[in-house]
Amino acid sequence: MVRNQPKVFALTLVAFLCIVGTQVVFWTFTFPANQQTSNWTVLPENWMALRTQWEYSHAASAFLNLIALIALIALIGSVLTREKQCPAVALREEQT
Repeated sequence: MVRNQPKVFALTLVAFLCIVGTQVVFWTFTFPANQQTSNWTVLPENWMALRTQWEYSHAASAFLNLIALIALIALIGSVLTREKQCPAVALREEQT
């Protein structure tokens, strides 16, 4: 179980929360800007502010996705290193 392995659990949780954060950023900032501009086919009076909001929301999403990717790569490295050091323990943990 992943819950019995604190490092694996923490990295998995970080990756998951970053992906959830990406969704929160999209639905809170990106989607409303797209709606107000009809997917950028109409420019309302405040289009400069909306463009800034849209750009920063994409940057924040990219950052969160990067952190999630790094956490998953670290997770894979941690699991592979652990299995390489002690394959019998890793196999036993998978079976439980």
